[in-house]
Amino acid sequence: MFNEGLSLDQAPPISVPFRFFVTAPLFGIIIGVLIFLNDPSSIMNRYSDISIAIVHIFTLGILSMIIVGAMQQMMPVLAGAMIKKPILFANIVHTCLILGTILFALYFVYHLKILLMIASLLLGISFITFFFISIKLLFKVKFLNSTVISMRIFSIVGFITIILGLFLAYSHISNDIGSMHYSFVSIHIVFGMFGFATLIIMGVSFQTIPMFYVAKSFPKFVQNKIPFIVAFLLFMYIVFELLNLDISLIKVLFTFVLCVFAYYGIDSLNNRRRPIFDVTLLYWKLSLYMMIISLICWLFSKEDISYLLAILFGLGFLYSLLQGMTYKIVPFLCWFHLTSKGYFTVPTMRELIVENMIRIQFYIYITSLLFFILAYFLSFIFLYIAAILFIFSNLLFLFNILLAIKKYNDISKTDPMDMSSFKMPM
Repeated sequence: MFNEGLSLDQAPPISVPFRFFVTAPLFGIIIGVLIFLNDPSSIMNRYSDISIAIVHIFTLGILSMIIVGAMQQMMPVLAGAMIKKPILFANIVHTCLILGTILFALYFVYHLKILLMIASLLLGISFITFFFISIKLLFKVKFLNSTVISMRIFSIVGFITIILGLFLAYSHISNDIGSMHYSFVSIHIVFGMFGFATLIIMGVSFQTIPMFYVAKSFPKFVQNKIPFIVAFLLFMYIVFELLNLDISLIKVLFTFVLCVFAYYGIDSLNNRRRPIFDVTLLYWKLSLYMMIISLICWLFSKEDISYLLAILFGLGFLYSLLQGMTYKIVPFLCWFHLTSKGYFTVPTMRELIVENMIRIQFYIYITSLLFFILAYFLSFIFLYIAAILFIFSNLLFLFNILLAIKKYNDISKTDPMDMSSFKMPM
């Protein structure tokens, strides 16, 4: 993920991305608690207040939190797009995102418009600040590769997604729900899932899979063409939705293009130049297989399967991959910052987060996914089991991240020139 010759001057302070990574599993715990405490039929109803609240806690508190945090590390490193005041920038984006997400969710519990108004303001500040700076910096970059181009497209699509979201919020605040309201809701969802989330994952995958796993690169046509095709399909979706045209063709094209990306991602992981097992491969492979399964379900389903798609695509694809990515980024940043500061005796990336701990968290997580799916096909009782497992999974995810940070902090308090007395914390 990081170019050769990277210096500490290029990277933001380590606290910048870490605050976002630590916050995400906290919102995962909240989601699990809400699912456990509420009526299963409401959870599975896409139009219920609690369902809408949970979906936005996931998209804002987990998905956006990890992506926005990672982007603040990747923009300076991958694109040379350095944020001048990274701590101030992170404070604004992170604080407003947390408070905005909480107040937005509370609106659907208490139905107080003042909560939605404040939440919209805070989320608007967070995302507009983030995307305005991102677009400004990324479009000044002279050296372009597939990842930088994907980041550019992601920034534009992400900005459109947040504008759509603010427009929908304003419609609720002003009680002006027009005839096209649900068309805009559909566009907002598609832009969020296939644009905001999937495009940046694509762009980062082009770099992370070959680098972290010593795997073969994606074919050039995948790197150079697919992000543009996805962006084109997103804008075609707007036209089809607003003109009330049959979107079957758009669904077929989305499914085909994204499955091509998933296929080559799996092919790259299965044909590594150095085939040493890495536990985070479990997250990546689960993610890409879940992506294919969810797209096929979306394409061929004749009824509303929103709950199932949320599990397969949201948790199965997106959150699985982001967890696997976080487990790579956090130890790497700890190792990189320590070695850059002159520490010679530094734990390896595998020692900073013990693989067995990651493995345990993965199995708990995938079991929670299984029970979420069983709840749809068999019985609501499985939803309670899934919720409990999801809570424990996010607790362990949080613990593993904090463990690496603790090890980093303990080492950074010692003298770089005298590591003889240092004992790596367990």
